Amino acid sequence: MSNIGTTNPLEHPIQAAKTAVGTAGGDPRPEQRMKTMMNINEGPATIAAKVTGVQGAGVREDNDPYFTNNEGIPWPDPAHSLNVGGIPVISDTFLLQKQQTFNRSKTLERAVHPCGSGAFGYFECTKDMSHLTKATFLSQAGIKTPIAARFSTVTFGREFPDSGRNPHGFALKFYTEEGNYDLVGLNWPIFFCRDPIQGPDVIRSQQRNPKNFLLDYNSLFDFLANVPESNHAGLMLFSDHGTPVGWRFNHGYGCHSFKWVNREGGFVYVKYHFIADHGQKQFTSAEAVRVSGEDPDFAKRDLYRAIENGEQITWTAKVQIMQPHEADPNKLGFDPFDVTKVWPRSMFPMHEFGKLVLNKNPENFHRDIEQLAFSPGSMVPGIEASPDMLLQFRTFFYRDAQYHRLGVNIHQIPVNCPFMAKSYSSINFDGPLRSDANTGMNPHYVPNSFTDKFRPDCAETPVQVADNILSRQSHHYHEGKASEYDQARELYTRVMSATQRKNTWSNTAEVLKLVDYAEIQKKYLAQCWAIHPEYSRGIYDLLPEKKFRFEEVEELGGRAAEMGKVKDFRPAGSSGVKGFPVQTLPLLG
Repeated sequence: MSNIGTTNPLEHPIQAAKTAVGTAGGDPRPEQRMKTMMNINEGPATIAAKVTGVQGAGVREDNDPYFTNNEGIPWPDPAHSLNVGGIPVISDTFLLQKQQTFNRSKTLERAVHPCGSGAFGYFECTKDMSHLTKATFLSQAGIKTPIAARFSTVTFGREFPDSGRNPHGFALKFYTEEGNYDLVGLNWPIFFCRDPIQGPDVIRSQQRNPKNFLLDYNSLFDFLANVPESNHAGLMLFSDHGTPVGWRFNHGYGCHSFKWVNREGGFVYVKYHFIADHGQKQFTSAEAVRVSGEDPDFAKRDLYRAIENGEQITWTAKVQIMQPHEADPNKLGFDPFDVTKVWPRSMFPMHEFGKLVLNKNPENFHRDIEQLAFSPGSMVPGIEASPDMLLQFRTFFYRDAQYHRLGVNIHQIPVNCPFMAKSYSSINFDGPLRSDANTGMNPHYVPNSFTDKFRPDCAETPVQVADNILSRQSHHYHEGKASEYDQARELYTRVMSATQRKNTWSNTAEVLKLVDYAEIQKKYLAQCWAIHPEYSRGIYDLLPEKKFRFEEVEELGGRAAEMGKVKDFRPAGSSGVKGFPVQTLPLLG
């Protein structure tokens, strides 16, 4: 029998008043509500609103009258353990809990992108894009969406200097009215592989040797030598773009092709570009080495200080647009869904659609940045995955990696909470440390006879794929062809200046000389030769020890595109993956 609403004549008047408030649905804890209480009075959504700057911070610093342990029990002394004759005892629960917490204080390091930092701000739509996408945050000029941003190196460990030569991550979380949208990219517009089965090998080849835990230049160059498509990104890595000046002075790219879908079901393909309004800057190799030694946290410190000093940190968001009927590699001369390739701007010009602004630092790095989790699979209505093979798989494995690192209930961590969503009623239940409403008193299975709140209007738009045959046959347009190198050659000859090309030669030679095997050096230089003979020769001439003749490189270069590719699995015919043109939408004017 419930005792709610009953009165006790012996109850203290203040206690009785609190009971009445609680019975009426109020919070009968005025003293506790006046304290920060380590934010336990606030749920993830409220904390996220304050952390991102959507809500004024209010009282954020600890204002409780005394220190406690994790159960709220007053802590007696910071410097003396409970002991018998100078021997600590197991019954000192304060000592034990302090050490137990310390032992478990670090989360698993990210398998990829472990070294990084971030900030908060907003994205402002500057042009109505509703004719192309039904995504609400792009539906009208002037709409501002809170965002979280994280910048990183890709393969170095969490404590490694952040100015070392490496690809650099550029990840954004948009807190929209229809859920969190994650965009996970790099500081250049291409990646090292296009088939997801090679994704772990890209990372492993740039990590430490498991035998001796040393940086392994043999594996790095051996992978590049045997994966022809990787050398477009490889050229970027060994150019000065591999050593940018901190996080700020970088452009950001979505890398993949995505699909924008409008309310009528029509769609276009897009590529994202975030152009740094404060410009790009790169260190030379020598400068990067010096800065890494003087300040291993240069990039992190530079971003943090700039925001604390109120500096303008903004990017202009631009998008390339491709009609579905244009997405034919046989007509384009390149595969628009190959993440190792770009869309030439001369064919697909860029259109401004927004402004990205960073203006708030995290309040606590572990809570707000280390536990910030991204997944390309988090796409709101109006934005979908293209037939890009790597993107299709990334929509799964990024989220799975975060579940492994942080647990399946990462949405309860404030920075991952969809706190701006108009509706939040997940049908994924339970799991460790679940502390929200869980089922919300809904049936724990669907469909059922009691609730039906699904959104069929948000189902993915169908697209045409290459064929209906299950096999390991490649559908990559460029595989085994000389065209694999066309865009890298364009980057080398037309985009790079003479100084940038020479820097790339020396940047490459200073690490290629550390490779132990002549065969790897030769095969890698053959890949460079296929891009441009001068590129290969420039590196070769700078090697202090010549273990083979350059004529051997030239001989291999003629068949570089076939390296690492088994003939039985190469594409059959000229067909390629392309999206089904359900409806053609007008290009932006």
